[in-house]
Amino acid sequence: MRVVLIFLLMGGDLVFGARGPGENQPVGARSAGIAHASVMLDDFWCFHHNQAALAYIHDLSVGFHHQSGYVKEMDHQTMAVIVPAASGSLAASVNCYGYRHYRQTKAALAYGRQLARFFTAGVQIDYFNTTIAGIYGESHYLTFETGLHYRINKRWCVGAHLFNPVRTFSGGKHQAVQMPTVFRAGAGVSFSGRGFLCFEAEKDLGKKVIPKLALEYELAPKFYVRTGVSLNPVLNCFGMGYTWKGLQADIAYAFHPFLGRIPNFSMTYAF
Repeated sequence: MRVVLIFLLMGGDLVFGARGPGENQPVGARSAGIAHASVMLDDFWCFHHNQAALAYIHDLSVGFHHQSGYVKEMDHQTMAVIVPAASGSLAASVNCYGYRHYRQTKAALAYGRQLARFFTAGVQIDYFNTTIAGIYGESHYLTFETGLHYRINKRWCVGAHLFNPVRTFSGGKHQAVQMPTVFRAGAGVSFSGRGFLCFEAEKDLGKKVIPKLALEYELAPKFYVRTGVSLNPVLNCFGMGYTWKGLQADIAYAFHPFLGRIPNFSMTYAF
């Protein structure tokens, strides 16, 4: 019965927030704390949310993220490194999701650079491997994603991101699954010198728009609290984070009304 439940949860539309074959796992506990309304952020995890913001990362950095699923077989982890390069930065990452009967691995290489004083662009090449027990075997496929980021002024910034614009299909032995094409756009505004308000809309072709609203506030020096909500499905999120020199640690929880909580933890270090 447990195996049947896991496959239903991983099936895609029945998941209430989980991901099917070829879907892009969100990463970063800071992002999880604000309901992944993060397309406009320029922190370490921008290599996933919007590669254009890599142009603002000027230090060699490493990071790790863990998300606990509704059941342990739905856990996923991400490791990444960002290396400054000419006019921008390079990022390499590996994401693993699932367990021995269903496992998806994503390996990616990204680059973001500055095009104008306040305008940046980025691109990432993705390799996906999905392994399903039984007759389904493995599938391997490549796609890419791209993003733009613009700082309007000292308070406002906007971002846009497109995943899998070429509508790639997976190529398993007994399956032909079309990977989703997902567009995200959003804006963020700073206020009172300590707060940051985020707005985002996410659209997977063939599904409803997911609106998101979130708030981050520096409650004490270097200590942040966060909250956010997204719809379709409804997820209420809360998180907190602390920075000390080059180290940043974040935790977050997302709450589904029927399936319960989803804990997240991430840590990054800038040399």
